[in-house]
Amino acid sequence: MRVRGWLAIAVGGAVMTPVALGVGVVLLIAAFGEDDGEFGGGLGPTAGSLRVGRGGVPSAYAPMILKAAADCEAGLQPAVLGAQLKQESNFDPQARSPGVGAQGIAQFMPGTWPTWATDGNGNGTRSVWEPADAIAGQGRFMCSLMRKGRAHPKYDGSPTELALAGYNAGWGRVDEYRGVPPAEFARGQTFHYVRNIMALAKQFTAPASSGEVRLPAGYTLPSGTPREVRTAVAWALRQRGGWYRLGGDCTDAHGGDPAHWCDCSSLMQRAYGAAGVSIPRVTYDQVNSGTRVSVDRPRPGDLVFNPGSDGSDARPGHVGMYIGDDMVIEAPRTGVRTRVVPYSSWRDSTSAVTRVTEVRRVVPW
Repeated sequence: MRVRGWLAIAVGGAVMTPVALGVGVVLLIAAFGEDDGEFGGGLGPTAGSLRVGRGGVPSAYAPMILKAAADCEAGLQPAVLGAQLKQESNFDPQARSPGVGAQGIAQFMPGTWPTWATDGNGNGTRSVWEPADAIAGQGRFMCSLMRKGRAHPKYDGSPTELALAGYNAGWGRVDEYRGVPPAEFARGQTFHYVRNIMALAKQFTAPASSGEVRLPAGYTLPSGTPREVRTAVAWALRQRGGWYRLGGDCTDAHGGDPAHWCDCSSLMQRAYGAAGVSIPRVTYDQVNSGTRVSVDRPRPGDLVFNPGSDGSDARPGHVGMYIGDDMVIEAPRTGVRTRVVPYSSWRDSTSAVTRVTEVRRVVPW
């Protein structure tokens, strides 16, 4: 099932939802990360959310950046988009680059903008001078470059670094140098562009206080846990770190083909399938699997549901698996890897779309 909108925004050390920023969906948790790259050392820990306000992106642009990142299935991180806007224009929607002619907050060249022009605010126009349009176009362009970066794992640089280099110098230069162009190319402009943005992206990634949690040392399942549950939990945990893809069949969560990544319900189906237990494919049907148990007494292997932004109590839009010790493994949404989060963040949520409403025990014990 589709899961959209789990995003937390840190403002001056506090956590706010997009409702507080003027958009109409409540958000809970975000985690972003990528393998370290040569130039910026990656984004550091694979946990965090978009920092807004002091030391981060202007609050007016945060919802636009978050949406542009969420609309990309290739794992585009909002902190990277924010850092790129800072580097390109210092968040000035009227910025003009003297000499080369780049325009707007995302500094599109006039010849490039028509390819990526987007009506981001739905007003019937596609203007490089409107931040909502330009940031949506930036996201589309960067997403296409991220796909190219992921298709060239032997190139010098992470997919994000390769995408940034392509945005700055053109993908032809990335192909020419089989990676980020070196400091000798164009007086190092692209080399330093990539390095600066990767460094800024770390700054624009806020620590996640209630987000992903690390498994404790010595984590084990309780004695008496059924073999099927042990197998399902172990299989699900092996998918941790794989990217989300709506409709993905979860047969190769860490591979290069998005069609084989996981969504929330395919992760559950494949985990139990590995244990020889058949459950339905989608959350609307999975919520009728097994037997209902109290939301206050889940056991490892139990499926936990919340309405999500596209469901309801009766027809939930999101599912995870309780694995014990107040932990749930989930495939959250586009742009976020399969992760472990606190069950209490679901159980105690004050939001109707993120609060657990059903727990189902697939295997009795």
